Amino acid sequence: MELKQAGDWNLEEAILYTSTGNIIPFHESVTEIQLYESIYSKGLYGRIQLLNTIALQNEGPVIGQEYLGLVLSTPTLLDNTTKLKFDENVFHVTKVTREYEGGAEILSLDFYSSEIVHNQRKLISRTFSGTYHEMVESILRKDLKCKKRLYIEQTNDTKQHIANNDHPIDIIKKFTTQATAMHHKLPSFVFFENLRGYHFRSIQSLYAEGSRFTYYEADSSAGTGDASKPSLSNTKINDQITQDLQRIRSVNLSENNDTLLSVAVGALSSRLITHDIVQKKFTNHTYNYLDDQTVEDHGIEKYSSGLVDSKDKHLYSGISLDDEGNRISDFIPIQYLTPVTTVKNENGVYKNSQYEVYNSVTNKTEYNFDPVKKQNILQKRRSLFANFDTGITMLLHCMGQTTFGAGDIITINLQKESKHDSDGQDKFIRGNFLVQEIKHVFDRVSNQHKMYLKVTKDSVDHDLTKDQDGKEYGNHLEKKPVKDSPLYSDNHFYGNINGYDEVGANQAFSSENDNRFPLRSKNSSDTERRN
Repeated sequence: MELKQAGDWNLEEAILYTSTGNIIPFHESVTEIQLYESIYSKGLYGRIQLLNTIALQNEGPVIGQEYLGLVLSTPTLLDNTTKLKFDENVFHVTKVTREYEGGAEILSLDFYSSEIVHNQRKLISRTFSGTYHEMVESILRKDLKCKKRLYIEQTNDTKQHIANNDHPIDIIKKFTTQATAMHHKLPSFVFFENLRGYHFRSIQSLYAEGSRFTYYEADSSAGTGDASKPSLSNTKINDQITQDLQRIRSVNLSENNDTLLSVAVGALSSRLITHDIVQKKFTNHTYNYLDDQTVEDHGIEKYSSGLVDSKDKHLYSGISLDDEGNRISDFIPIQYLTPVTTVKNENGVYKNSQYEVYNSVTNKTEYNFDPVKKQNILQKRRSLFANFDTGITMLLHCMGQTTFGAGDIITINLQKESKHDSDGQDKFIRGNFLVQEIKHVFDRVSNQHKMYLKVTKDSVDHDLTKDQDGKEYGNHLEKKPVKDSPLYSDNHFYGNINGYDEVGANQAFSSENDNRFPLRSKNSSDTERRN
């Protein structure tokens, strides 16, 4: 089947496996499918709606304990990697809703990835040893019985973790907050599932795969895009279809720039005190976002473009805010305190003293596991994800396709009437964005696949401290009066001082016969005279 217009889709398979062993194909009865993926979700989930013209309840029964096999695709893209293929790794139906319209029964089936269901059924109580990436692979393969493709980035250090009646995915989520990547040493791990499989990896590894698709904001009649773009290179796809796929139908720019919140949650600066209860010492660690070189060297533009000289720019201006030359990140509004327990091994390397191992060969106690290095993780990770949440976010509506998913990078160019470069595109809101969430809607009636995307980035490609010519703006000192205003206290509040703080409009409009603006006074005779 050829792709005739943007949004075309095929439902190749829809099969229900009931608890009684029946296998029921029902793709002809499907009216709509909604599928959700997010880098913050434990797995895929969605809802499938069907017109029950096949007496499915009698064939089933359908009670929320079924398995759902689905295969969806974009016409012309025949590669299995571009299909939503869940015929072997089936979904679990967990909820059934029945409604009636015009005498017809409509069934809605809520479904989830099998790993989410397995996670809810299992508790783990055992000790894990090794690197975080080794432990994650073990949990996914052995505990969650995951057969899907795994994308697992290698991590630093050897750890030991004791699980005590914890759900498998909860353990993995805890690992994301402690792991640092072997390649770039940053604590930016996320764990999620998209249409390709499960991912335990850093944000930077997502960036490094580069942009998978480009979107433009343009009128429907305008020519956008290029038919030779990656993943769309096919003689059967003409220019108009490519342009329709690349055109943004609607955009809602949701810039969450809240500097008061950013300061309060440690997005800009913080202090960490680590107290080593074995070594009997404490150490101060200060984090400053505007001084963090890794923001520029390991950002989305740097990795996704692949350009050696490319650098990301901070979301905030680094100009001075007061007479002392302080920037917005030079104040310390939040402080953390964390305990550590370390001991030196025979090689003089500090190890975690909580986990000791007796070596029967050498007849010695050994310390083999690395301590959790909060000074390398807590502040930087908190800043990274706080700025992600308060960074540049957009909600896009586009025609659907299956060449990318949550966790992928896409390029977006918005056209604005102001603040634009010579190419007519927005000066700041442009470039590569990370896809946080996607809501897929497959409508059988219109035969359209629509996508609702949430994309974000925590940097800009223009230095906010300099103008277009590279000249620094200088300072941004707060406007305040030179002299202090008067101080009022008890003798004013409880005394007989007339009109002690009546100024401006009250004096201009008040008169002896005008009580709209009564002066403050404790003198009753004066009040009676004015009334």
